[in-house]
Amino acid sequence: MTSSLRANHDPDRFDDDGHVVLQSLLDEPELERLEAALPTEGLRAGTRNLLHAPWCSGLATRLKHDAQLAPLLPTDPVAVQCTYFVKSETDNWLVALHRDLSIPVRHRIASPAWRGWSEKEGERFAQPPHDVLAGIVAVRLHLEDNTDTNGPLQVVPGSHRHLGTDGERVSCLVARGGAVVMRPLLLHASKKLLAGRRRVLHFLFAGRSLPDGAEWAHVV
Repeated sequence: MTSSLRANHDPDRFDDDGHVVLQSLLDEPELERLEAALPTEGLRAGTRNLLHAPWCSGLATRLKHDAQLAPLLPTDPVAVQCTYFVKSETDNWLVALHRDLSIPVRHRIASPAWRGWSEKEGERFAQPPHDVLAGIVAVRLHLEDNTDTNGPLQVVPGSHRHLGTDGERVSCLVARGGAVVMRPLLLHASKKLLAGRRRVLHFLFAGRSLPDGAEWAHVV
């Protein structure tokens, strides 16, 4: 297994690999303000609906206008979800190799092109047509240095372009305030952390419109 430390803003390379590591998106004063706004209670690891909070919607707006991110995001992007992941020595888990296939939508629709309906934290989720998933970009913002010891994201470069279920993994090592930018169809996984803590704000950016009369549950 190799490690990814690159900062490559080339959209063509991003499309080929399906991921890129940006080592510096937020500076330390921005991170300190973010941590002051981040709730310390009632926020479970894996919480999916943070985008409703003003501090989170403000951060989403800040990110979608960032000069490093803009070339990698869809045209006229909107943020449609933010999930908070926290791994620690007491809340620790293994994530098997997978693709992210579900998105939050406002209403259930009858089209057979939409499958896998479910409800999570009071919101509806479904698996949309492939073209919708292929157009989404995830931005995983890290709130501390992510190293080999605290459960870094592992990806299989290029796997968003084929239907394989395995391949050589790359560990994405990220500095505090940096991000992994990736396609949700990219195969990805993570191991349990060995020490420390790993906090990630996982944003989804997409085009505003959805096919078949579907609507995003929330947009920023």
